[in-house]
Amino acid sequence: MVDWSVGEYERTAAELEPAARHVVERAAIAPGERVLDLACGTGNAALLAAAAGARVTGLDSAPRLVEVARERVPDAEFVVGDALDLPFDDGAFDAVLSVFGVIFVPDPARAIAEIVRVLAPRGRALLSAWCPEGPVTSMVGVLGRGLAAAGAPSRPRFAWHEPEAVAELAAAHGATVDAEDGSLAIEAESPEAYFALAEEHHPMSLAGRPLLERAGTYAALRQEALGVLRAGNEDPARFRVTSPYRVVRLVTA
Repeated sequence: MVDWSVGEYERTAAELEPAARHVVERAAIAPGERVLDLACGTGNAALLAAAAGARVTGLDSAPRLVEVARERVPDAEFVVGDALDLPFDDGAFDAVLSVFGVIFVPDPARAIAEIVRVLAPRGRALLSAWCPEGPVTSMVGVLGRGLAAAGAPSRPRFAWHEPEAVAELAAAHGATVDAEDGSLAIEAESPEAYFALAEEHHPMSLAGRPLLERAGTYAALRQEALGVLRAGNEDPARFRVTSPYRVVRLVTA
């Protein structure tokens, strides 16, 4: 179980700001609309939606990140809560946004049901999800396989990036689905510097590393992961990789 309050997720959130802009722009937020930033983290989407004139609420399960978001977006309301049991009335929002947030929930069907429930008629939800491609995804896969071998709990991953998979769940609630592709450039001084920052500050790394160290596999997996980043580096003078993602849009009846 990852505690997203641990470490400094703010560093990763800053990398994700271009994707948040993509999500908010595609949502076409109008002044006065009611918007939920679901699994808001540090409030990237909330900040942009508020700037567009929306009445914004943010929700996240990590209390420290909610406090960070409150400081960044003082005009919005933020609550600590569960994406699988949203503390909002039916039809409370015109739009729900989630930038690489709801994709981590353990029960996708329940999450989609809750999203549709809190949306007004003809409301829309825009959710960004990583596509299983690119060096960063491959790096995470190396560590993920190591964690599974070390005995970490695992569950099948839902294909949030596949519109057909989301549409199958959304159809049960009368919602339709479409999607749009995007890509995010990730940069650092070097592959080693990028990995070291994640290693020291990312909540997922801080949760998994102790188990790998106890298993005695961390050093070898670290080198394998670095090899993936070096092989995929697009800038030999520094470090730059491209991570593809997809923005899935649900529209209620």
